[in-house]
Amino acid sequence: MNAHAVSYPSLRRRLIAERRSRALFSSRTTQHVGRLSLLREIARAAVALAGIAAWATAMFLLAA
Repeated sequence: MNAHAVSYPSLRRRLIAERRSRALFSSRTTQHVGRLSLLREIARAAVALAGIAAWATAMFLLAA
């Protein structure tokens, strides 16, 4: 096998080593959510829930 070939075990070892070397709350690993993006995520969740409710209502009406 080529020395530069990537295998699953080597990728896994590299990922584990990288996780251990990073600080838990470094700026690279922590997501900072601003007010606008928080409102955007709430709106996306509301649209998703409305879609699920509409789909469930349609399925209920089709089954009746």
